[in-house]
Amino acid sequence: MTCLVDHGFAGTTMQRVQTSAGVSRGALVHHFPTMEDLLVGAIGHVARRQLDELRVALTPLVGGEDERDRTVRLLHSYMSGPLFLAGLELWLAARTNPSLRHALIPIERDLGHELREAFAADGSHQLVTPADLDQLLVVLRGLAITSVLRPDTTAENQVIERWLARVS
Repeated sequence: MTCLVDHGFAGTTMQRVQTSAGVSRGALVHHFPTMEDLLVGAIGHVARRQLDELRVALTPLVGGEDERDRTVRLLHSYMSGPLFLAGLELWLAARTNPSLRHALIPIERDLGHELREAFAADGSHQLVTPADLDQLLVVLRGLAITSVLRPDTTAENQVIERWLARVS
C-alpha cells in the first residue's frame, strides 16, 4: 500500500515492495509469486482496511441534517487520504487488467453496500437518497483525482457545500 501511494501503480515493483516490507525475495514470492498476485492481494488488503475504517467512522449515525453534513465531510476526508489513493491506483490499473478488475468488482460492491447502510442511518430515516449517494461518490472520486493537480482545498470545499445545499 505504501508503494502504491508513494510510487503509483507504475512505480510499484516487487523490489520496492520487498524493501518496504523488509522481507526477503523468497518470502515475498512464496506468498505472491507474480506482481499480479501481489496486486490482487493488495486490493483485498486495501478493501479490508477501507471497510474497517468506514465501519468505525460512520457509526453510530442518528440521522438529521447535521448528521448528514458531518457524514459527508467525514466521507470526503476518508476519500482523500492515503488509503483511498492506494485504492485509486488499483482502480486505474484494473481498467486494463482483467484479473485486477475481477478482484476489485466484489470488493467495491461490498464498500458500496457499507456506505448505503451508513447513509440509511437507523433504517427509518435516510441521510440522503441512494441516487444522491451515488452522485456524491462520483463527486468525491473526482475531487480526489483533481486534488493531485490542485492542492488548494478551497474549491473542493465549495463543491461539497454546493452538493449539501442541493440535497438539503
